[in-house]
Amino acid sequence: MIITLKGKLVMKNDGWAVVEVGGIGYQVFLSSGTLAELPGGARLPDGQGEVELWTHEYIREDARDLYGFKNQAERRLFLQLVDVSGVGPKMALNFLSLGKVEEIEQKIDEGDVTWLSRVPGVGKKTAQKIILELKGKLAEVTAADPASEEVVSALINLGYARDQARDAASSGEGTVEERLKTALKALAK
Repeated sequence: MIITLKGKLVMKNDGWAVVEVGGIGYQVFLSSGTLAELPGGARLPDGQGEVELWTHEYIREDARDLYGFKNQAERRLFLQLVDVSGVGPKMALNFLSLGKVEEIEQKIDEGDVTWLSRVPGVGKKTAQKIILELKGKLAEVTAADPASEEVVSALINLGYARDQARDAASSGEGTVEERLKTALKALAK
């Protein structure tokens, strides 16, 4: 599981960038706001473009995509959005393009269907579903420590529900591997 990337920004494109780490170029999908904050234009001269991103690796049968975020709060909101049935990673990234995390969370808590429907591909029903599932839950969630977030993310990728994963991840201590082992044992019971 890739949680952060720190390396040289090699290229920016519409909706994604390439970050080179240890000689390997990673394509990272980004919100328009995060992409705009990255240095330079499409091609960058050597030595100009060190970046550090929080990431989420999204694995399916036919794809393995990497989504990038400027901070943990943005990553956390992305994970909560993709946990809503019918919201995929591309749509969640489009939500992050609407504005700052605090503003998006506020609009969800206010139940602003019209504002949320500004996202391409999001109709009234999807906006209402997001509000129904996330309203009131966003404020109570604080950014967990990175190890705990990594365990939760790994469990979700293994097919567990977010609530199950959070409960199981909170039961362990130690390294990520130790926490994951403890969480899997707890879930097996």
